[in-house]
Amino acid sequence: RPALRARAILLCAALQAPGPRFSSSDAADAAERVSGSRAHMSAAVQRIAGERLEGPAITMHVVRDDGASLMEEGLKAIRVFEAAPLGSVIVVCLDGDPDYAVFGTTFATLSKSRRLGGIVTNGAMRGAADLRRIGVPVFSRGTVAGSAGGHYRIQSVGEVIECAGARVAPGDVIVGDADGVAVIPRDSAGPAMQIAQRLRDEKDVLLPLIARYRSYTRAVQEAARRSRHNRGIP
Repeated sequence: RPALRARAILLCAALQAPGPRFSSSDAADAAERVSGSRAHMSAAVQRIAGERLEGPAITMHVVRDDGASLMEEGLKAIRVFEAAPLGSVIVVCLDGDPDYAVFGTTFATLSKSRRLGGIVTNGAMRGAADLRRIGVPVFSRGTVAGSAGGHYRIQSVGEVIECAGARVAPGDVIVGDADGVAVIPRDSAGPAMQIAQRLRDEKDVLLPLIARYRSYTRAVQEAARRSRHNRGIP
């Protein structure tokens, strides 16, 4: 899929541009306004390592197969990580028992060395202490000791998946932080990200005013007055 890969590379470059960034909550609100559909993963998926995550999705669908080859499936996953453009977020939908670790420290280290955006899964991870030390953003249901290796196989890569209640297509922008994970559809990423940044800018102005005046209504009035002043409107 050369066209999709080229688009992902361009989007990664755009997302790495300097400047203020919005939260996952801002992203979820903005994406839902634009698309009309839910744009966040369930509370089951939480940050377990690293900080903020943002980047285009590389999707992977993993299904239960107790006859799967640990070596063959591991090599398939490695190829996905090594082919992913810089800044990409690996999003893994695990069908079946979630109490198996999809990845661990080996893939976190590979992600960091290749400057990927991070890992998101509705399954588990393992190696919690090392994951925190490595620092790559990782979002999952938690950590467990047991590996999915030998119990699961990769059914597809680069297809539309459903992960923790959210539809994720290749190239969708994934935003994760302390609140959770939001998904911005790639076809509306530009407008949605502009709205998300505007929501963040509005909060950055309004919240200090609420604290200062101890009144939401007065804070809104003051914010509107400042906005008119900045635009030269009496």
